[in-house]
Amino acid sequence: MESSPLDRNALEAVARLFAVLAEPTRLAILQCLKGGPRAVSELVNELEAKQANVSKQLGILYAAGLLARERDGNLVRYSIAESMIFELCELVCGKLRRDAERRLEALGGEDKPRK
Repeated sequence: MESSPLDRNALEAVARLFAVLAEPTRLAILQCLKGGPRAVSELVNELEAKQANVSKQLGILYAAGLLARERDGNLVRYSIAESMIFELCELVCGKLRRDAERRLEALGGEDKPRK
C-alpha cells in the first residue's frame, strides 16, 4: 500500500523528529530506557554524563513525545512513551549493518588473488 506524499507541515514535523534523534546522548538515553524506567540520577550514572546535560536531553525527548515522566516526591522517573522509536532504530541499525557487510565484502574481494 503506497502512502500519499506529505505536505510541507508534515515534512517539517518529520524533520524535527529526526533532528531530536540526531544527538548521541539522546540515543544513549533511549537505549538505557529500553530496559525500563529510570530516575535522572540513574541515567547520569549509567551514561557517565553531567546531570545538567542529561536533564536537558530528557527535556527535549519529553517535548518530542518520546518519553513519559512520573514524579514521586523529589524523584522523577522517565520511561519510553513511544515504543516505535525502537523499530526506527532497528531499521537504521539494519541499514548500517548491511553497509558494513558490503564494505567488508568489497575489501575481501580485493584481497583475493586474481586468476
